[in-house]
Amino acid sequence: MDTPEHEIDLFEFAELSQAANPSPAPETAPEQGAKFNRNTMEQSVLAFVLSLHPDAVARNVPTRNAKYRATAGAFWKHARTRGSIVTRTILVMMYDDIGNCFSDCEGREERLKKISALQQQKELMEADIRKNEPHLAAADDLFSEFRTWDYSASENNEYHRLCRKLARELETLCKGSKLERIRQAGVADQCYLAVPEELLIPELIPAPWGIVGLRSSSLRFKLIREAEVQENVTPAMRSSFAFNIGTAAANAVCFASGVDKDGTLRRPPRKRGKLAGK
Repeated sequence: MDTPEHEIDLFEFAELSQAANPSPAPETAPEQGAKFNRNTMEQSVLAFVLSLHPDAVARNVPTRNAKYRATAGAFWKHARTRGSIVTRTILVMMYDDIGNCFSDCEGREERLKKISALQQQKELMEADIRKNEPHLAAADDLFSEFRTWDYSASENNEYHRLCRKLARELETLCKGSKLERIRQAGVADQCYLAVPEELLIPELIPAPWGIVGLRSSSLRFKLIREAEVQENVTPAMRSSFAFNIGTAAANAVCFASGVDKDGTLRRPPRKRGKLAGK
């Protein structure tokens, strides 16, 4: 996708944020350089999803199990076919800290330290490869500081063993986590992880996941890595997830309008003013 970075209009998503989260939003706009609060992060996630132009979007969407919910979900449909077939679904999981992605993994702290040490070894070996195997550099790169290297073609067997070991550690770190259970639910063609950019460690996130960096200082989001398309998603699971998106959106509309599902009228949530910066 060719939408790597966008300025977001927080005003456009303020009502959506209030609808799905009844907790009061801050009265004042966040200061430049301030950390994201959760409401602002979720607004940025919605901004990213809507920049992809889906047919429908909602927050707090259950996957196959109501226990595991996506921060945001969206779907696209084929309007020209009878029955409006759902052709694509995505979900986004948001965390305020990269370590929280694996908070339910056994031995998380020790494994993260081990992965960090392996990453440092990998970087040192890649520096040696660049020195000793210069022919692995891409010939069409204009500037040497941005040159890409085909490390997979290296003759350094120790480097390849290290890469396999690192891959096993990363797989073990993710195995059994909430993050992996949600991905394996098979309801989304693409899965994205959204984390504050200054806390992001892309190497810790397994390849099927796309990565969205949230910028607290400039109120922007950035697509850092595109999500891979999953092959285990069936039309039935797409439709099921689309139904969950519709239900979550209906819940948000009821809350924002001050109407319970049984028709009981309540005071609607107070609307907030336009945030600074626009």
